[in-house]
Amino acid sequence: MQMLCRLLDQVTIRVIWFGAMFGLISGSALAVSAASPAVALQKAVVDWVAQTQSVAAESVVLAPLDSRLQVKACTRPLLMDLPFASPDTIRVRCAQPAWQLYVRVSVTGRVALPGPAKSEPAPVEKRQVLVAAVPLQRGMRLTAAHVRLAEVDATNMPMNVLEQVSQVLHAEVVRDVRPETPLRSQDIRPTLLVKRGQMVLMSIGQAQGFQISARVEAMQDGRYGEQIKLKNRDSGRMLTGLVKGPNQVHGL
Repeated sequence: MQMLCRLLDQVTIRVIWFGAMFGLISGSALAVSAASPAVALQKAVVDWVAQTQSVAAESVVLAPLDSRLQVKACTRPLLMDLPFASPDTIRVRCAQPAWQLYVRVSVTGRVALPGPAKSEPAPVEKRQVLVAAVPLQRGMRLTAAHVRLAEVDATNMPMNVLEQVSQVLHAEVVRDVRPETPLRSQDIRPTLLVKRGQMVLMSIGQAQGFQISARVEAMQDGRYGEQIKLKNRDSGRMLTGLVKGPNQVHGL
């Protein structure tokens, strides 16, 4: 009888011990299971940052998640993006069940993964153009002192850039231009050299040879290089001349 009691006591002790161990194992398994979604999320974020930023996975450090946060297991692949300008905040989204959260990350050392060798940058193409030597204001009559030739980067060169000083002589600025800015054909226009009703000097012939000059009346305004109507007051005859300078025309 005494031996039977001892056997029953040993069986009871073993049952209690196995029950306690089973409870501990079960509790541990449940804890691991509960932590699995969070662990999967952290690994997915590390892999995504390493791939998108071309860094080693070991250099990606995640800020600890809020202990109160319960990450639900996602039945679909996690979606990640950068919702802000900084690359340090990752948005993680799950479609089923629907949830999203933000994870703070940092990259230590910026250890870049080996990649293809970078090619040497192409040489910068230079072009000699006309630029403003001083601030140019609208309506200013240009002279050679207002501009200069300079070599500039031709990569983003605007259209119709002037390349010779002679292109701005007898011209005026139609808009303000800052110094060192390339001048374009639309920035200038011929200067008004003759006004209607004024007496102008008209020359006919070659300057080196036979030449006749006469005073005539301008019947219209004229800019450099324009043809205008003229009138000889003595004879009343209508003439045509080409504006060549201030109150100067060349008869045609």
